Amino acid sequence: MTKDIPFLLGTAAMKSNLSIEEVGEILSNRLFGDLKFEGKEKNIYDEVPAMYIESDIIGLRFVLSGYSGMGENERFVLEINPIHIFEDIDQKAYRLDSYLTLLLKDVLADVQEIQVMDIRCTKWGQACDIAICRSWGKRKTNNPL
Repeated sequence: MTKDIPFLLGTAAMKSNLSIEEVGEILSNRLFGDLKFEGKEKNIYDEVPAMYIESDIIGLRFVLSGYSGMGENERFVLEINPIHIFEDIDQKAYRLDSYLTLLLKDVLADVQEIQVMDIRCTKWGQACDIAICRSWGKRKTNNPL
């Protein structure tokens, strides 16, 4: 007998002229109780610099990826992904994009150096307002996460 269980996914996009390390430090302080983003040297994503919080939070991994700058193709993306995939149980995805975007807008309201973008994906792999799901975070097959 299989049971359906929920799993959480989410993305939110930001623009900033700060480095990925600086944005990660601010997010760490404002949102993650000073848990640090690390692992940039592991190159966990193809073509896009990325860092992650080593400590899982309720079975979720938080990844920050992207490039600094205010241009059309320059942005950072904060992702929430489940660590554990249960093979024998049907899983239903719940997107947290809107919540994550609004949360970032709130906790970063006084941080002028980071602009939270109002882009919300409808479903991973399908079209987004600016296609951040398709164009960002292509995972490597040997991903250590």
